[in-house]
Amino acid sequence: MYRTFMLVLAVGAFAQNALSGEFDWPQWQGPDRTAHSKETGLLKEWPKDGPPLAWKVSGIGGGDGTPSVAAGSIYGMANRGEDEVVWALSERDGKERWAVRIAPTHSQTFPQSKEGPSATPTVDVDRLYVMGLTGNVVCLRAADGKLVWQRNLVTDFGGSIPAWSYRESPLIDGDKLICTPGSDGAMLIALDKLTGQTIWKTQMPGSSESTPGSAGSPDAGVGERPGAPASGVTGTKDPNLFVSEHWGMAAFSQKVSNGKYFAKLYFAETYPGITGPGQRVFAFDVQGHKFKDFDIWAKAGGPNKAYVETVPVEITNGEFRIVFTSQIQSPAIKAIEIIPQGESSGGASSAGTIRINAGASSSFTDSSGQVWQPDSGFEGGMTNPGIGGAPVASGSTPGGAAPGRGRPGGGFGGFGGPGSSGAAYASPIAIDFDGQRQYVQLTAKALIGVAAADGKFLWQYEKPANRMGINCSTPIYHDGMVFAASAYGAGGGAVKLSRDTTGAVTAKEVWLSRQMENHHGGMILHDGALFGSNGGNGGGYLICLDFQTGEILWNERDQDKRRVRKGSVAFADGRIYYRTEEGDLILIEPSRKEYLERGRFEQPERTKLPAWAHPVIANGKLYIRDQDTLFCYNVKAK
Repeated sequence: MYRTFMLVLAVGAFAQNALSGEFDWPQWQGPDRTAHSKETGLLKEWPKDGPPLAWKVSGIGGGDGTPSVAAGSIYGMANRGEDEVVWALSERDGKERWAVRIAPTHSQTFPQSKEGPSATPTVDVDRLYVMGLTGNVVCLRAADGKLVWQRNLVTDFGGSIPAWSYRESPLIDGDKLICTPGSDGAMLIALDKLTGQTIWKTQMPGSSESTPGSAGSPDAGVGERPGAPASGVTGTKDPNLFVSEHWGMAAFSQKVSNGKYFAKLYFAETYPGITGPGQRVFAFDVQGHKFKDFDIWAKAGGPNKAYVETVPVEITNGEFRIVFTSQIQSPAIKAIEIIPQGESSGGASSAGTIRINAGASSSFTDSSGQVWQPDSGFEGGMTNPGIGGAPVASGSTPGGAAPGRGRPGGGFGGFGGPGSSGAAYASPIAIDFDGQRQYVQLTAKALIGVAAADGKFLWQYEKPANRMGINCSTPIYHDGMVFAASAYGAGGGAVKLSRDTTGAVTAKEVWLSRQMENHHGGMILHDGALFGSNGGNGGGYLICLDFQTGEILWNERDQDKRRVRKGSVAFADGRIYYRTEEGDLILIEPSRKEYLERGRFEQPERTKLPAWAHPVIANGKLYIRDQDTLFCYNVKAK
């Protein structure tokens, strides 16, 4: 009885503390999901070596998730061995208070962010809400991690796990929990935060009601290609040979008999994010024949045009090999043909010829009757099966640096997409417009707004959503305008909300800019200016735009040596806290006129992985996560 009484007292005290955390960071992007802390009295400049380290802890587990801080505890998610876990640490010294398993570790296909979940727990009074990689939405007691309720976005709402798994941080608004299963009949849902019961589901226009489990797999419709639509590539009699591709690879090899061959390498620039020459440049070595500064767009004379590079080679060790090197974005190739010299290259009977259709999952017979084998022989990289298909990882890159995951480098390939999932990786926000509460979310296909009262679809804006469906950054709302951005050739766009003569909400584009291709580092709105990194897998830089017009106020691209590369942002007490993917921490005074740096230091004990967890500022402390380790710095002014 004594233990029970003490536990009741502890939980009651916890609930009171949770209500009084004025400078806590209780959810994704802080108290109101704008990445702004309400705290004051912080350092305006950092010492040469950065602010003092208060403590650090290791062993928290793998993952890119940003922690939340509330009522004296720090909460986060991770993979630990075979378990996906939620943990709680002491805010005072980082000691673990509890850790609970919510699911088995999800085996993700892609190399990027395989280390664990990326969602941030949401703290609401005495409860904690989290979302796992496979769509488990779980409510726990914040004091001890005891399970209260759980739902699943796939089995309960017909959702389909996105290509990089569910990465959303649940939104608590009043009595509701808001999240994104992504099915046509339940694009967004509202659950009762106390019981987990369904309050409403958002049905997309023109869709029929989905049933649990009805959504197809991410690879649906991708396999067989004889009847597939042509790629639209010109300059070839076999455009279907250019539907799929392999990209981001380190090498290609095949066992062949010694002798002389013609190697034919098939290229076409089909990715819509490449809009001109110089945007994808790489090098490759074909059995000692070196090709530097290879630009598919320049070689072919534009997009969607076939180009074939023929190289005579001699094999003396029983292996044909190509080594690829990324320069600007990733290398990409459509097909490879290895033809013994002296044989005809046309016709189905050319003995000894090896034909590989890069990225394809099944064999393909061309117009001459030649059979091309499915993707094989590549080291690392990813495959794109074609228009509408989700890219698929293809092994690991030698040396452990996965495409798009190394520091710096990586890049994007050709067509891809969200598969059958309408969920992307962003987290929703709540806004009030013209007397109506709305939830705004960047899905795989569009920025949308739905009514908070019943989930009714209100409006959408497609341009900020890229064709890859890799939309990660949280939308921003201010004074009737909603802004969202993504990478992979999309950029950022702002819409002005209004009501038409029928009373319906409309969203009219105010401006669209390719100068804010924000990948997943987030953006800060301050003094009418938008601060964030512009750039995708290939890197990027800090940029400042006018929020009302999209005009570039300044950027770091034009510097002889970029001072601020691609990274993530947070804001506190008149300063931007910026963390580059390389791991540098930078303190910036926001200005509409120029870049003003007020401190910088390098995070110690860096892993080899990009620093993707966003900085967190709470109660005079700066928190930096690097996978298994959490650093706590004292940024309070004396």
